[in-house]
Amino acid sequence: MISKNRQFDIILFDLEGTLVDFQWRLSKAVKEILPVLARAGIDPGRYGDSPSYADLYNTTREITKKWEPGKAARLFDKLSAIYDRYDRDALSRWAPYPDSQQILARLLASGYRMGIVSNCGARATNKVLERFNLAGYFEFILSRNDVPYLKPSPKGLKLALKKLCIPARRALFVGDSTNDILAANQVPMPSCFLSCGESRVTGKDGCNASFQISSLSGLANILIQP
Repeated sequence: MISKNRQFDIILFDLEGTLVDFQWRLSKAVKEILPVLARAGIDPGRYGDSPSYADLYNTTREITKKWEPGKAARLFDKLSAIYDRYDRDALSRWAPYPDSQQILARLLASGYRMGIVSNCGARATNKVLERFNLAGYFEFILSRNDVPYLKPSPKGLKLALKKLCIPARRALFVGDSTNDILAANQVPMPSCFLSCGESRVTGKDGCNASFQISSLSGLANILIQP
């Protein structure tokens, strides 16, 4: 049900760097993935000078559209195994932010519906949410395994909005990377950039977001009426 007394009804969150701290080894993963793609017959130059892990995944999806389906599937099986391994590595160190559970509880008590749209795989996502008793706050969890393209593609967010039967203007996406904000802008839908996650590693901020916060507790000023 849409409330006329507030701007948003659904809050969608990224996972790593947003609800838990950022631990994915980005540059190491990219260095491991590029040779796999080269051995599959793809010129690494097609990915540009400094591709991200999401760039590699999405560009490979485009390149393999014209491949024989079985060949493309085998390559993505190899890629998925690498991404899953880096998920497990990050999972071994992930910890929620000090204010994660408190703000989620406040949002739930205020009547907000909540979901997750993450570039992480389903297994690691579900494990970390269960480990820190966060799973119960979310009615919808969408992972890398549920979509053909990763953020900054808007496909995951669009799928979430469709499943939740909510117009984009009534939902807010909270994320900690430029990919999160780019994905939201392409929907288009409102976004909130959290500055304490992936941007500390990449140095890239979400200046094009609708809102900016330095900690999750800052959502209270945007979403919870005094």
